[in-house]
Amino acid sequence: MTSKLNRRLFLSAVVVAAFPFTTSRAIASSYRDFATALVNDLPADAHFRPDLEARLASRANGLRAEKDRKPLAPDGTFLLAARAHAADMMANGFTGHRSSTGIGFEARMKAVVGDTSGFPAMAENAARIEKRNLGDTARADALFGLWVESRGHRNNLLSRNYAFVATGVVARGNGLWAVQIFWAAGRKSSLLP
Repeated sequence: MTSKLNRRLFLSAVVVAAFPFTTSRAIASSYRDFATALVNDLPADAHFRPDLEARLASRANGLRAEKDRKPLAPDGTFLLAARAHAADMMANGFTGHRSSTGIGFEARMKAVVGDTSGFPAMAENAARIEKRNLGDTARADALFGLWVESRGHRNNLLSRNYAFVATGVVARGNGLWAVQIFWAAGRKSSLLP
């Protein structure tokens, strides 16, 4: 009986030791599937708001202009990630930088674009606001104000390290859930072939 127990413990240790080498790819593919499902299967009373996504990107660039920063170029590279995280926060009643399934920011970005080594700097702002008696544009402006008032979020908005932004906004009832992802593209090699 002791040899059977030792054999089981050994096999369990082998499986656990091999687990870290396989989980990264499994997490990436399963999170990408999860994100795609979130974006494609919003509840009937929720919808993405491209107009408010553009508004928040414009507000970010307005703030950057006030502080003599170059504008961020809106880009779709991380749009799936931004919209999926906004939808996840809305559907599961949280605000933060980990998915409802426990996946952190960097792992979510890798799941969406694969190799992130070409993006030397990345960050995320996430927020929600639920206010009655405000139109959607005023609600989006109030949400943006939350980011401006938060030191970490404001630093992301104003950082010279970023050149691009993807914004995802989900509206449901009196609420908006928004995510902005900031990044810089890698530098091209100046070496001649």
